[in-house]
Amino acid sequence: MRHIERLPEPAILKEKHDEWQEKFDKAKKKNSKARPDSSKYGNPKIRKNLEDSSYGKCFYCESKLSGASKEIDHFIEVTINPKMAYTWANLYLSCSNCNDKADHNAIPVDTALDPCRDSDDEIQANITFDDEYICSQCNSLKGLNTIKKYHLGAELLDMKRGKWLQKIMKDIISIQNQMRIDGRCLPTIDERQRIKRYMQPDQPYSLMSKIYLEKNFDYLLR
Repeated sequence: MRHIERLPEPAILKEKHDEWQEKFDKAKKKNSKARPDSSKYGNPKIRKNLEDSSYGKCFYCESKLSGASKEIDHFIEVTINPKMAYTWANLYLSCSNCNDKADHNAIPVDTALDPCRDSDDEIQANITFDDEYICSQCNSLKGLNTIKKYHLGAELLDMKRGKWLQKIMKDIISIQNQMRIDGRCLPTIDERQRIKRYMQPDQPYSLMSKIYLEKNFDYLLR
């Protein structure tokens, strides 16, 4: 998870919000289990703004998304506040794993991290990584709640993060081999930038990469 600066509300949502919300309110009166129309809040222009906000990554786990894996999550569940069904600030891009989150009654959103509210410093103060395995920072309750709510410790995510670390290590080994051939103790500027690239927020699992690199290969970053 990294902090996300949300882009401005799409014009289509500004224009249609009241109309869509009114239709949903009427549907709720007839059927308490009615759901908002996903074709509306999933409008391509809305989806595009969400993708651009997060560099095409899940807001929660930082997995790169493509095709059918792109889902739009209501951060505050519609069952909790149906008036936020089409609210821009309540729509988050999510993978299917994180969208299948623990509900509000189990773990309220205000007891977990929010990538659109919390800074990178706040996020890293509550969650960290041991290689590909996510864990709470200093037994932080907010960190534990975040991991549990969005299933950030799922085996599938461990596998994806592990493969990403393998990619990083392949690059590091290549740089280290070249340093040995050249008789250098430090990387070149270009080599340093290659490694630092993995830490940038547009990359998958950038927080994990940052923690891993700073912990194990600090000399390549200086």
